[in-house]
Amino acid sequence: MSTVNYFQVAITGNIRILNNLSHLLDKTTEHAKANNIEESALLFARLYPDMFPLIRQIKMVTDMSRNGAAWLTGKEAPKFKDEETSFADLKTRIADSVAYLKTFKESDFADSPGREIRLPWNPDKAYQGEVFLLQHSIPNIYFHQTTAYNILRHNGVPIGKMDYLGAIG
Repeated sequence: MSTVNYFQVAITGNIRILNNLSHLLDKTTEHAKANNIEESALLFARLYPDMFPLIRQIKMVTDMSRNGAAWLTGKEAPKFKDEETSFADLKTRIADSVAYLKTFKESDFADSPGREIRLPWNPDKAYQGEVFLLQHSIPNIYFHQTTAYNILRHNGVPIGKMDYLGAIG
């Protein structure tokens, strides 16, 4: 049996990531207003032409957080319409994702280590819960959160490591 606490990783950890991402958007909003930068210039900024823009990076963090928890527990995650066009819309998406994650209890994850997970885009491949959580879900969430952070830094938003990490302890 695994010693990974799935609830702590998939719920508590991801709520922290989402709250930190919301904080980054607060600082981005302040920066854009102070410097007369159109929100769309930042929302559609990307690090390289073949990479997703900021808006999609944030959507990926919220989607993987919600879907990952649902898949690990055999539940159905709420689907979002993907109609966000502003920082305020993205903050609402993040808040809605956090609210959903807060509906989970630790006992919901009792069968997660051995649960077979098939991703919608690759239904022929089955992953055990532990492999999915530690080798797919969490790395993807951190990748898209970090990429969002890097897009903002690259575009001059005055954020630093502690904004990314949030309060520790």
